[in-house]
Amino acid sequence: MSASADLHSESLVLDAHTDTLQRLVMDGIDLGVRSTGDPLIERADLPRYLEGGVDAQIFAAWVDGIYVPHHAARRALQQIDAFHGVLETHPDRVGMARTGQDVRTLAAEGRFAMLLSIEGGDAIQGDLGILRTFHRLGACSMTLCHSRTTDWVDSSTDEPRWNGLNNFGRQVILEMNRLRIVVDVSHTSDQAVQDVLDVSAQPVIASHSCCRELCDHARNLPDELIRGIAAKGGVVGINFYSAFVDQGCLDTYRAKHDDALTAMNKPVEVSPGDLDRVARERLYGHSVDDVPRPPFGSLLDQIDRMVEVAGIDHVGLGTDLDVPHLSTPEGFDDVTHFPLITEGLLARGYPAEDVKKILGTNFLRVLDEVAEV
Repeated sequence: MSASADLHSESLVLDAHTDTLQRLVMDGIDLGVRSTGDPLIERADLPRYLEGGVDAQIFAAWVDGIYVPHHAARRALQQIDAFHGVLETHPDRVGMARTGQDVRTLAAEGRFAMLLSIEGGDAIQGDLGILRTFHRLGACSMTLCHSRTTDWVDSSTDEPRWNGLNNFGRQVILEMNRLRIVVDVSHTSDQAVQDVLDVSAQPVIASHSCCRELCDHARNLPDELIRGIAAKGGVVGINFYSAFVDQGCLDTYRAKHDDALTAMNKPVEVSPGDLDRVARERLYGHSVDDVPRPPFGSLLDQIDRMVEVAGIDHVGLGTDLDVPHLSTPEGFDDVTHFPLITEGLLARGYPAEDVKKILGTNFLRVLDEVAEV
């Protein structure tokens, strides 16, 4: 084996964000079986994780805005059920984790660690009791919002209503601190990120965000907020979506698909019986295959910049894979290609211990610190 392959094999590799659970719900697939369908849709399964040397995955239960306000919790619960279904079907291959220590224990047993996240605070439907229930079901983190501003926090890609967090939003953060749930600020507005940093007593993460200095999208973080997350002891996971990684790709994407992006934030009248069908059509009906992929080096540039701004102890990976037809930099097509990250970082002169931090141990540290392990 090469030095790069040896290092990757001995590292604990964690991906901080994927949307695979919605695909399990919509398509009824078995995560334990290697998928053979559309390679732009089916990018992650247990055989592929094994091949890519990935030890742990945070699975997001994402709620499309069409389920708000009355059906968001149900949609999250469908995905949580799918998450537990994998655990029950493959107990010899996977195990549930909440902490970094859980991940280490499962890795030592030769099992893949599955961690649960809620993506979008709409899922709690304004009820802290639902937040507590999600925690009881295994949720170790929550991304506060998605592309829509909620009833208590502003999104980075929607009109602001609260100038960050409102009073209930602050209660949410305090309750997440009490429950030891990791606060995830990806998708939130700049002011909301700052408000969270001011309110939270625990480290804060951005599970899947890039540097705005390199790619000027509102979903990406400006340097001052990256430094704020680092000062809080948190971690930013680099998003692998091409339009967040590379400015040229973003410019092309905006020119060709800006209407589609805006449409995702507009209210849609859907009867309750049609919600799941329409959600599937919205997810699978949008393709960006006409936008050229940026070079793989653009992804490494994002890591370099994040390390420069945040410091080596505050950078990780949050691919945001398994969104159908999501564009990624050239060479990184699915989770089997994680070794390319290790190879690329070594080629750029990163010491082995720093590569290990980026690949996973930084996020494991935060999980342990929040859980008080």
